[in-house]
Amino acid sequence: MALVNNELRLPASDRLANVIAERVESGEYKPGDYIPTERELAAEFRANRSTVRTALSTLADRNIVTRIPGHRSRVCARSASHNDRRTAREPYTAVRSLALMCPQTPDYPAFPAIQRSVLQVLSDTEAPYNLKIFDNWAYTFAGTVRRERQALDSIRTEGIRGLILWHQGSINTLLSLQRLREAGVPLVLLDRRNPALASDFVGIDNIAAAREATRYLLSLGHRRIMLLTMEGPTMTIRGREQGYRDALMEWGIRPNPDWIYRLPSPVDMLPPATLAADYFLSQPELPTAIFAINDHLANALMSELQSRGYDIPGQISIMGFDDMDRHGMHPSPLTTVHQPFELMGKKAIELMLSGLAEPKGAKHQVQQVILPTRLVIRTSCRQIAGK
Repeated sequence: MALVNNELRLPASDRLANVIAERVESGEYKPGDYIPTERELAAEFRANRSTVRTALSTLADRNIVTRIPGHRSRVCARSASHNDRRTAREPYTAVRSLALMCPQTPDYPAFPAIQRSVLQVLSDTEAPYNLKIFDNWAYTFAGTVRRERQALDSIRTEGIRGLILWHQGSINTLLSLQRLREAGVPLVLLDRRNPALASDFVGIDNIAAAREATRYLLSLGHRRIMLLTMEGPTMTIRGREQGYRDALMEWGIRPNPDWIYRLPSPVDMLPPATLAADYFLSQPELPTAIFAINDHLANALMSELQSRGYDIPGQISIMGFDDMDRHGMHPSPLTTVHQPFELMGKKAIELMLSGLAEPKGAKHQVQQVILPTRLVIRTSCRQIAGK
């Protein structure tokens, strides 16, 4: 069954024991072989000797190694007949570790949905897996980069078998990601691809989804449709802006640069909507509709405009992206694009397990899984009078 642990909460001795157990399971340390000395293990993992001894004692209790005072520890030797009889419940069965890293934002339910679906698939697998959850989110971009880099380096050095990643650090953590790949750790990316990494990917067609959302606003008669987006080089952000532009061009409307406002995401990961509202309301002609590239920004902008006396959608229609409010306790007014986060997690862990099951030395064929989206029509958008 799948186990959930926060990697940072495990004692150092338990983390070291898990790494050694995984090396035994993979055949790096074979039955009957000596494992490295306490001094060598302490140097490799930058641990003190007491931590190493505690880890070895744990492994001895699990019948993975044998310890004899004054001698090096050895991997337990088991006869073939005994191995044939063993079950997944025997104490020496090594638990293999996988990692899921995504931003644990305070008000964004996509990531718990992804995590639940990953666990559901793991619970149906025969092999035991320990799923370690890493958080690569902070209130500032610099803090986010630091957390992601630290987590990637930890995954690389602690024997984790594979990583599912919602990449936040952009080019700033690319070196750590490349080191992880060089160490042979399989990687599945969620939501945003990185052209520099030939990795499995699960996400959506952001261009097509944003084009559909903008087309809907155009079909309601809106012609001054402005875009609320964020600064940043991610393919997700670029794709949604491209879809917005494409739809306007299809309807013979030349995209106006003044209709696009970019919040400074490299500084603040949750920027307030005050500046965006100031910008849109300062235009010579007010927008009849605003398309925000995610629901967080859409809801924040809608609240800000309403606090200033503007009627939504009577004066300005608001379109979001993600459909995160479907998890809320109260009905949402926000018209938005539905992202299948549960299916995203399911497909990602299936790709990971499929890759891990490939024969050793086989060339992995990178897979890109593009999931369907759909428009969710609620009450935040209205038809223009006379349309």
